Amino acid sequence: MKADDGAEQRHDAEGISSVPATQVGRVHAVIRQVVAMAPGFLRGDIDADQMANTMVHAARSYVEQEQATGSDGAPHDAEAEALQGALTELMACGSGYLANRCDAACVARTMSEMVREFGSGQSRSA
Repeated sequence: MKADDGAEQRHDAEGISSVPATQVGRVHAVIRQVVAMAPGFLRGDIDADQMANTMVHAARSYVEQEQATGSDGAPHDAEAEALQGALTELMACGSGYLANRCDAACVARTMSEMVREFGSGQSRSA
C-alpha cells in the first residue's frame, strides 16, 4: 500500500485529478478533499451551506467511484473499515445540516475533528 499511497501523493502534487486505484486510496482522497476546505470554513471564509454541500458531494462521489469499480462500497479490509466511519460522518453531518436537523456549529465540530484526525497527512491508520 505504501507504493500506492506514494503514487497517489505524486498525482496530487502534480495536480493530476484521477481516481485512486484502491478503495483505501479513494476514501483518503475524498477525506482530503473535504479537509482541504475545512480551514476556510472554520475561519469563516466559506459558509456552512457550502461546507455541508461539499461533505455530501464528497461522500456521494466515493459511492459513485465504488460503483464504477463494481464494488458495493463494503470495506475490503480493516483499514477501509476504519475509515468508513469518517465517510458516514461526512454524509450524516452534511445532509443533516442541509435538512435543518443541525446547525453550523455542529458542522464546525465535525470539521474540526476531521482536521484533527486527517489534516496534515494524518489518518486513523497512521
